[in-house]
This record gives sequence, structure tokens and C-alpha cells, in this order.
Amino acid sequence: MSSVSRKAGNCNPENNDTVESGNLSSTLEKLYLWEQKLYKEVKAIVKTTSRKLVVKTRSQREWVAKATKELELELVNWYQCFNNWIGIQKSYIEALNGWLISWLPQEQEQTPDGVAPFSPSGIGAPAVYVLSNDWFHANKNISGKEVIEAMRALIKILHILSESQEEEERQRLEAEYLSGAYDRRLGSLQEKGGWGHLDIVSVSKDGLEHHGDDGIVELDLLRKKLDEKIYKHKETLRRIKHVASSTLQTGLTPLFGALEDFTSQILRAYDGLRIPNEGGET
Repeated sequence: MSSVSRKAGNCNPENNDTVESGNLSSTLEKLYLWEQKLYKEVKAIVKTTSRKLVVKTRSQREWVAKATKELELELVNWYQCFNNWIGIQKSYIEALNGWLISWLPQEQEQTPDGVAPFSPSGIGAPAVYVLSNDWFHANKNISGKEVIEAMRALIKILHILSESQEEEERQRLEAEYLSGAYDRRLGSLQEKGGWGHLDIVSVSKDGLEHHGDDGIVELDLLRKKLDEKIYKHKETLRRIKHVASSTLQTGLTPLFGALEDFTSQILRAYDGLRIPNEGGET
């Protein structure tokens, strides 16, 4: 009887439920531990990959910003050299012509229109005096003003682009900092939420259980700051793209056009010079 009872007891559905419940709990616990391990491994892989991408992207950004700054500095140097060249050339020609003219008699010819401009050829001066005087007057009419203004405009564009790139880098770093702070705060609140208990709670848009903790409010404020910073960063990127894409049309094209006009002025001026031939005549 007792043997039968024991056998019957082993077949008791309640005992089977207890065994099955224990096995299920053990299985779920193992599954949970495995998922935790998998989550950590995936997170580590993502973190490593993201770090590599960030380093690569950052190096590209730094290279572009450096190239823009170097181009701006090179253009500033070009502007200074061009401006100095124009000034030095005019000063040299003026000094040379003035020195040569000082050796000639300064006779003033009266005409019905007044005193005629002094001309070395009018008094039969040697050809070198005529050439120097022609060169002086031709050079007076050559102006590099348009080239200088075009250079200034391009320098301004590049300076704005360089400042925007610096601002973009600063905003990106601030956004990364806020994003990290938000993730840490979010993780901290999730850990404080606990597991294995049931109660009626509200859920925020981030999936957090809202137990009336002020931390949720702080998290929302942090999220708003992050969203604002991300928006500003995107706007800065848009501005950089616009400035960079319009540089050719608004900066380089007018500069090359001004340089072309400037060289044309020089050629026309030199074509009008009375250069002596082998016989010394002009």
C-alpha cells in the first residue's frame, strides 16, 4: 500500500508542475545570463567599430579644416605679395622716370589750351627717356584694384568657411558629450528601476518606467539640450556645405576674371610703348 502510495505520489500533477516550474526558471535564468553576455559582447563590438569610425571621420574633418586654413593663409600671402608688387613696380618706374627727366631741360610749351604736358620726344631727347616716360604714364593707368578686391572677397569666404568648420567641430564635441551624459543617466535610471516586481507605472518616450522620480525630469531636460545641440550642428554642417559649394562661383571665378582683365591691361599698355629699334629710333 505504501509502495503504491509512493508511486502514486510520484505521479502527482502538483509535483510535476513544481519540477517543470523549477526547470523553466533555471532555463530562463540561463537564457537571461546568455543574453546579458551576448549583449555585452555586441556592445563591445559596436563600441570598437564606432571608435574606429569616429577616429577615421575625425581625421578626415581635421584634414579638411587644415587644408581650408592653409588655403586661406596662402591666399592672404598671395594678396600681400600682389599688392606689394603693384606698389613697388609703380614706385620703381616713377623713381626711374623722375631721375631721367631731372637731367632734361624742363621747358614748358604754351598752347591755346594752356601748358602742354612735358614730353621728352618733343625736345628730341634720347629714346631711353621717351621709353621711360611712356612706361611711367602707361603704368599709371594700370590698376590692380579689381584683383585686390576679388582676393579680399575670396579670403573672406575662406575665413567664414574656416570659422564654420571650427564651430562645427566644437558643436560636434559638445553633442558627443551630451549624448554620453544622456546615455549614462539613462543607464543609471534603468538600473535603479529594478527587476522582478510589478506595479502600475507610466512609461516615458524612452521606454523608462516613471515612478515619479525627478531623475526623469532631468533626463528630459538633458534630452532637450542634446536635441538642440544636434540641430545646431546640422545647421552648421548645412552652412559649411553651402559655403564650400559656392566658393568656386562666388570667389574663384571673379578672381580669375579680374586677373584676366589685369593682364590684358598690362599687354595693352606695353603694346603702346615706343621701344627703340636697333638704330636707336622709336
